[in-house]
Amino acid sequence: MADVATRAPASQPAGATTDPEPNETLYIQNLNENVKLSVLKQSLEALFSTYGKVLSVVAHTNLRMRGQAFVSFKSRDVAAKAMREVNGFPLYGKAMRITFARSKSDSVVRYLAGADGESALEAHKRARLAEKPLKRRRNILREREMQRKRKAAEAGVPVESVEPKSGSLARVQANQLPDEYLPPNKILFLQQIPSTTTRDDLQKLFGAYPNLLEVRTIPGRSDIAFVEYNDIPSGVQAREATNGYAMPNGERLKVSYARA
Repeated sequence: MADVATRAPASQPAGATTDPEPNETLYIQNLNENVKLSVLKQSLEALFSTYGKVLSVVAHTNLRMRGQAFVSFKSRDVAAKAMREVNGFPLYGKAMRITFARSKSDSVVRYLAGADGESALEAHKRARLAEKPLKRRRNILREREMQRKRKAAEAGVPVESVEPKSGSLARVQANQLPDEYLPPNKILFLQQIPSTTTRDDLQKLFGAYPNLLEVRTIPGRSDIAFVEYNDIPSGVQAREATNGYAMPNGERLKVSYARA
C-alpha cells in the first residue's frame, strides 16, 4: 500500500509562516531525475538510516513528483537532525533541498498508533481523501492549464497533445545506456570501492590527475562515491587511467561517467 505524505507549501501569503511544523517525515527536492528510481530510493535509505530507523522512502515517477521524495523516521528529533546535517548534500551531482513535510506519512501514522495502527491509518486516509478535492481546486498549475484549454476551445483551436521535449527524450535514452557508453563528463561515478578505502585514499588516487575539484562520498554507502574535475578533458583522462584500477584488496575499481 503506497505511503503518502504532503509536500511542503510552494508559497504562502505574505506574513504567513512558510516553514512546516517539525514532524517525522522529511520532504526532499532537487533529486537527480536521471537516476533510476530504485537506485535513488536505495541510496536515500542508506544515507538517512545512519541517523535512525527509516520507516519508509517514497518517490514517484510521475511528472509532478519527479525529483522529489519523502523519508520518514520514528522520531521527529531524528528527522530534525537528519535535515540539519544532510540538507544541501550533493546526491548524484545535485544538492538536496530538505524541509519537513506538511503532514505525517502513512508509515508514521501506523507506527505512532501502535496496536491501533491499521484503524488509525484508515481514518488518516479517509481524511486525506476528503481534503483532496479542495487541494485540487486550489492547485494553481491545474487552474492555469484549465484556463488555457478553455481559451483554446473558445477560439476553436484544437488543444495540442503534449509531446516529450527532445531534451527529455535524450535524458531518458541516456539513462538507459550502459555505464561504458555514457558520454564524457567532468563528474565520475565510482563503484566497487572496498569498505576499507577512505576519502583521503580516493583524494590521493584521483589527485594524481590534473584539475581535481572534489571527492564526494555518501554517508552509509562506502562502496560508491563521486569525483569531480574542473573540466571534461580532465575527467576523461582520470577515468581512462583509473577504471579497473586494482585496489589493495585486489578488487577492481569501476569508474564511469556520471549520468548527465
